[in-house]
Amino acid sequence: MVLVRLSRGQWGLCEAGRVVLMENPDKVVAIGKRLSDSSEDRRAPAGSPSVMILDALQQQVSGQLHEQLKRMYARTDDSLFAMAERAHGQAEQDGLFQALRLLRVERRNISARFSGYLQNAFELKEIAPPKTDRESGGSLSLVQNDELEQMVAVDTMVANARRDYSQPLSELCLRLGSLYRNKVYEKNLPLGPGVLCDAFVAAAWPLDIHIRARLTLLKKFEQEVIQQLGKVYEVANRLLVEHGILPDLRPQGKVKQGPRRGDATPPREPQSVVEGPAPAGGAGAQGVVGLVPFGAGAVPLATGDLLAHLGALQDQVPAESASGLKPLDVGNLLQHYLVQRNQAASLDRADGEVIKLVEMLFSFIVEDRNLAQPAKALLGRLQLPLLRVAIADKSFFSKGGHPARKLLNELADAATGWQPPEAYDRDPLYREMQAVVERVQAEFNQDVGLFEELLSHFREQVSRQRTRAELLEKRIVDEADSRARAEAARVRVSAVLEALTSGRDLPPVVNEWLEKVWRQSLFLTCVKSGPDSEAWSSEVRAVRDLVWSVEAPMPAYARQLQALLPSLQARLRESARAVSLAHIDARHLFGGLKEVYRQRFDSARAATGQVPAQRETPSGNGGDPEQEFPAVEELEQAAEQAGPAGEPAGEGGLAPLAEDDPHWQQTFRLGQGSWFELRRSDHEGFRCRLAAVIRDIEQFIFVNRNGAKVAQFSRLELAHALRSGQLLPLDDGMLFERALQSVIGRSRYWREEKL
Repeated sequence: MVLVRLSRGQWGLCEAGRVVLMENPDKVVAIGKRLSDSSEDRRAPAGSPSVMILDALQQQVSGQLHEQLKRMYARTDDSLFAMAERAHGQAEQDGLFQALRLLRVERRNISARFSGYLQNAFELKEIAPPKTDRESGGSLSLVQNDELEQMVAVDTMVANARRDYSQPLSELCLRLGSLYRNKVYEKNLPLGPGVLCDAFVAAAWPLDIHIRARLTLLKKFEQEVIQQLGKVYEVANRLLVEHGILPDLRPQGKVKQGPRRGDATPPREPQSVVEGPAPAGGAGAQGVVGLVPFGAGAVPLATGDLLAHLGALQDQVPAESASGLKPLDVGNLLQHYLVQRNQAASLDRADGEVIKLVEMLFSFIVEDRNLAQPAKALLGRLQLPLLRVAIADKSFFSKGGHPARKLLNELADAATGWQPPEAYDRDPLYREMQAVVERVQAEFNQDVGLFEELLSHFREQVSRQRTRAELLEKRIVDEADSRARAEAARVRVSAVLEALTSGRDLPPVVNEWLEKVWRQSLFLTCVKSGPDSEAWSSEVRAVRDLVWSVEAPMPAYARQLQALLPSLQARLRESARAVSLAHIDARHLFGGLKEVYRQRFDSARAATGQVPAQRETPSGNGGDPEQEFPAVEELEQAAEQAGPAGEPAGEGGLAPLAEDDPHWQQTFRLGQGSWFELRRSDHEGFRCRLAAVIRDIEQFIFVNRNGAKVAQFSRLELAHALRSGQLLPLDDGMLFERALQSVIGRSRYWREEKL
């Protein structure tokens, strides 16, 4: 089964067909591996007998198919009208009537496009509209309920037709293969079910109609075209035989076609399992017991019977078998179960698809590296219960709020960061998960209320554990943040003092002021108020004024200094109190500074006889001290540009990375709370979560599930760890949705590889 993203304007799931994504329905290109990008005809040269036979065949079957399309339109018209009359709401009724009108107007265009696609098919060109940007890169969105039903409808009709007409299809492939230069096989057979479904889906895709109308149209196409392909294949093979194309092919066996959904079927007993071996030559099983193919004679299991059998298997499969790290082969289990009871039965087509899809989902789950092995083993034991849910409730795959899906996601989310200890079976989280799984296995019997009850209880238990972990994590992060802020503050203070004192011969007492008072005062202000605060700017201005007061030329700036001293002295006393300067040290520092100022003013008076009344610009090489001194803004900028002390250049011998290096860039996109697998030498990897990014020193703090710190990286170290694979990001999205998305991507890859 091939799943691709579905939304308005997109299509997606059919095992036989191409992925149909329409932007311009009249423009046909291939998705995946194209046979060729040219318009070269893969047939023999024009006018050759082969081309004439192919043209005759195309003309013959096209007439048949268009007659079937006419009947399909009429049947669809009747059904849409009846549905509109029974619609529950006005909006739904309006949508169905609009679809009815649009289909009547567009049916000729649909048929014309279908003919064009059929022509392409006879030239062995792929039928697939242009690939949109939304599909590139394997990015997929989860399908909605109606869209999933639409996908399954197409997939089912293709699979059924391949099975029901396997013999004539095989003959047709061989005969047409002799007429083409390229190999003809089931995937590119011009009249193959997959090709015809692709052609019709592509032809009808431009119709912007109600989803129920589109599903009805597909259903009628199945009934009036796909289920009547036996007649088309009979005519096609007969025409080729008449032209001498492999006339001696002999059927390998008569294919018994099973009843179709649109056909009248005789009533049957409610118990759908054939008790005892079927009589020889009987209707289908031919004496064989166990699980037989659909249409081979055994009546398909009714949904209730299948659920009962799966329930019995759920009780019988031992925990150690169910917990193996591979999905259960449900078909094989059913086979053994029926053989033991001497019964024969087949699976309904839709139920078979559900079984395959659930098995693919659990294949992803047991391979998911987000989870530890014991956790995957526990979740694997939910395959049979969730399969029973999916069979009973087809909205399970598309209803994101389904209780069973929510419980699975909650269990996986709780186990994402879990690192199993040696005695993991005694671990509190493991025991909680085990209790949930065992209750589901023992008690689930189609009542989804059990999942809601277990979900509520499990969330409550896990919430308590998470609260304790969050408290520890917060304490660790707060401590790291405090240390980082302190370190950043020290770096900023050093940058400011370096900018002020570099190249200056300051009096010893001023150096003492800077080291004993201002370094600590600036540090406290930066930590408490931050480097962007007014308090920080005021402190920087004060320390600048102190240095200027002992450096300004005298007597030119004597009066300016005299005006500054009262406010400067007040700020000096405030800073001394802020750092709790000892009384004896305060007397020494203030006394020493007073002596410096006395000497400066004495020298000024000696030079001029008095303190100058006006500022005089000194001559010589002294210059303007206001220009020589860095402005407050420049000092703050120097502090801001000071690099974190914890990240020296080439730290730990690591080479710097270019700015455009993808792993360096990735460090700027990591979200807090993201999970990773950390691998250390000679040790098995363990899971950790990014708890915080300490911006001041560019440090990344990682904790385990319990909130304890397990690693700390600088930005450069983190980039190298990502680059080397030492640290691997984990996809911590919801497990069920990731599993479904993986199934979508793998299915597309497999199908493109086969093209």
